[in-house]
Amino acid sequence: MLPDDPLANVLYIDLTKKRFWTVRRDDLFEKYLGGAGVAAQLLLEECPEHCDPLGPDNPIILAVGPLTALFPLASKTVAFFKSPLTGNLGESHCGGRSAIAIRSAGYGAIVIKGASATPLYLAIHGNIVNFRDAASLWGMVSSFTVGRIIRENETGTGVRTIMRIGGAGENLVSYACVTTETYRHFGRLGLGAVFGSKKLKALVVSGNHSLPVANRKDFNGVYESIYQAAVTSTVMKKYHDLVRRKH
Repeated sequence: MLPDDPLANVLYIDLTKKRFWTVRRDDLFEKYLGGAGVAAQLLLEECPEHCDPLGPDNPIILAVGPLTALFPLASKTVAFFKSPLTGNLGESHCGGRSAIAIRSAGYGAIVIKGASATPLYLAIHGNIVNFRDAASLWGMVSSFTVGRIIRENETGTGVRTIMRIGGAGENLVSYACVTTETYRHFGRLGLGAVFGSKKLKALVVSGNHSLPVANRKDFNGVYESIYQAAVTSTVMKKYHDLVRRKH
């Protein structure tokens, strides 16, 4: 990891006190492997033993890996939390734009702690975190509708992610998911219920940070080889055929 890589920035958000701060955690990203390794350590640090999965002490940890936003196919965000479904470790992964947005906003991980007394959503635009009133969104059972409303009221079109819950999350269904973009989900072990327990209706993340590269020529060569291997693979053949049929 290069000295000026924003990957080592961890954004901490306290929903109870409505405050946020950033800590440089080179130790995490140099010692632990990928977003899952970092998220596991942060959960160990932030989640008290025997905490209630639906209580304010259960943190939401979102993390990305060192290749995110640098190379093709590295586009997953991992979420760690205590699962309301099992009472044990909750680990869920999501594709779409979420990982790219978090890294582009200048972070390698986000830690959400506490719980709000009233419904809200978080709008993270680079180094600014806004605590938005979500009273008018609370009660909307369609996460699609929630996403559409937020899209029309937040900046960052094209480079943002919108994570949100519907009726299941609000009602603390133990296996509720969190929807991102349109058809992507944190779909395992009840992250949506943890959102709901914190009165957190949605999380918007956007940014435009550029990422440091030590050797641009070597980087371009590796990028191109990965890209070509991906788009010419047999797995991608069905998508090429679909494009040709459309044209």
